[in-house]
Amino acid sequence: MDTRLIVDHHRCTGTGVCVSIAPQHLRLVDGTAHPVDGTTLGRDEAQAAAACCPSEALTVDRNNPAVFRVREPIVTLGPAGTDAHAEADKHSGTVRLVESFADTMACAAADPTVHALVAAGYLALDAAGVAADSWVDQHFTYSGVLRLERCWESLTKPMCFAIHRSVPRGSVRAVATHPATRVFAARYAPSARQITVPAKPLAALAAAHQEVDACIASTDVVARFPQLEVVDEFQPTMVWLLYRKSASDE
Repeated sequence: MDTRLIVDHHRCTGTGVCVSIAPQHLRLVDGTAHPVDGTTLGRDEAQAAAACCPSEALTVDRNNPAVFRVREPIVTLGPAGTDAHAEADKHSGTVRLVESFADTMACAAADPTVHALVAAGYLALDAAGVAADSWVDQHFTYSGVLRLERCWESLTKPMCFAIHRSVPRGSVRAVATHPATRVFAARYAPSARQITVPAKPLAALAAAHQEVDACIASTDVVARFPQLEVVDEFQPTMVWLLYRKSASDE
């Protein structure tokens, strides 16, 4: 049965032993192991790679519901470059991007021919920093209208803490972050003021335009802005949920 490996980048020391065992699934990037998007490997091979890691940084994903395709379009959070966009691309040939996860659910409720992809970590804050919407709010809002078809854990795109090159590393006063990644903003800039944005690409844009000093964003998006410098990179996992209109309502 095909499976995959989850890498703990806080433990990984980049020995490369795992890459030699599973070269089609793992590669070394900036000194640590990373799974190759869209690849899996056999259970025995995965267990061998995990067992040989001297840092015990590999976990075998024993349940792999993340490997599937649907024929219908998936609607999810934009703009282009979000983790939701990347995840939807793995599972459908047609992806439609909207402005919020709330819009994602509303689209699926109105159109039985599409799926809605939502992150379990979805959290929207108002101007005062108070929770205004979340995945659980959306789940209960559409109870009886949308059915939950799948739930799975998947690696995000590589993320990073990046600063504007004009800002000294120890002088970050404001950092842009999506509400779901606030813990990383607090980790890398504990004394900085957090400015929340509805999607991580917008965090990189804010830092590039010097609206803030730093950001938590996807590494590939940060790479578009030469005025930003990556200070540290990491790759956590996210839990995803796929919804579709209930058959009784179609």
